[in-house]
Amino acid sequence: MLTPAKYALQSISKQRFRSVVIFLLVFITSVCLYSVSYFIRNIRSGVEQAAGYVNADIIVVPSGYSESAKSSLFEGEACTILFDADPTEKLRGIAGIDKVSRQLFLETLQMDCCSASGVQIIAIDTANDFAVGRNLSSMGIDSLAPDELIAGSGCGLATGSTINFFNRDFTVAAVLDETGMGYDQSAFVSLEAADAITADEQYKHIFGERTGISSMILIKTAGGADIDAVKSGINSALSSSGAAAYTVEGMTKELLKELGYFRSFGTVISTFVVLLASVALFSVITLSFHQRRSRVGSLLSVGISRGKIVEIFALEYLYLTLFAALSGIALAMMVVLPLHDVIKRSLELPYKFIGAGNMALLGAFVLGVDIIMLALGFSVTFAGVMRTEPARLQEEQL
Repeated sequence: MLTPAKYALQSISKQRFRSVVIFLLVFITSVCLYSVSYFIRNIRSGVEQAAGYVNADIIVVPSGYSESAKSSLFEGEACTILFDADPTEKLRGIAGIDKVSRQLFLETLQMDCCSASGVQIIAIDTANDFAVGRNLSSMGIDSLAPDELIAGSGCGLATGSTINFFNRDFTVAAVLDETGMGYDQSAFVSLEAADAITADEQYKHIFGERTGISSMILIKTAGGADIDAVKSGINSALSSSGAAAYTVEGMTKELLKELGYFRSFGTVISTFVVLLASVALFSVITLSFHQRRSRVGSLLSVGISRGKIVEIFALEYLYLTLFAALSGIALAMMVVLPLHDVIKRSLELPYKFIGAGNMALLGAFVLGVDIIMLALGFSVTFAGVMRTEPARLQEEQL
């Protein structure tokens, strides 16, 4: 017995050119829509998490180094930033400041054959650091030995492996989960390990054989304190120290502004692709119906109901759409997932994987858009079958 499903599959097989055209329209639309949406959502995921992960209200860096600090924090660009004199003690006496934590940024110079250049080394006080330190506590790590480090998720290091930084061997104690920030391309060591490096005579030309050096001071303000007022107080107190304070919220607003540009561009591209595909799909389906009017009239003449004919046409286009959409989504996944780290390193924004669950939801969204395009394109065919008499369908054959 020839069921509507079998009849639809036969039509797809016999009308190969039309089937290929419809398949390609939906396939290309799905690839473009999924890829652009995935890209934008990963950026949004990274930007939205950035400020919360830093967990600070204000950062203090050497004057003129705000962009370098921002690049290191949010983009993973390796750099060496040094205060002439550590301002930590001066900060502790400023009203409105609750907690202070210092970090030291060291750009790797030369490493052994098992490592890659350009890794950002960040020395932290594991006991008092409220950015990275609080995440280490959740991993059961309360301190780091002088020969241990914590690797970011994008460093390509595994727990237990050994790597050489500044002519010192370090064992990877743990690997952080992806943050979407520059921390993913960074390696974290203790301040004691950093002091051993900066005091080493062979790096005298960089660090001057000093210890207790800082690059960035993270500050949490007291509850109810005016962050902008505290920032102004810090800048006044450190005006002669070659240091400047910036609010994390201000830096995040810049990131959100850049995200807005990407979202606007992505929306324009996605809308253009969907509209173009919708018009093309509508045209192909409408033209196809006019070419098949005689067959529709014959089916009606032999007693096949209009509803059954609509079902046959609907199944034919639905099969093509589902196959094309799922193929397009699968191809997009196979392309964007392996390029995740490459895209992250090339961007000047935080970029964080949205997760398998959100990828599945994104796939469902793309599939829904494809089905809506099909429904709109099929509307003329549906109206033609339901309203036209069998005799007229046969007479108007093109």
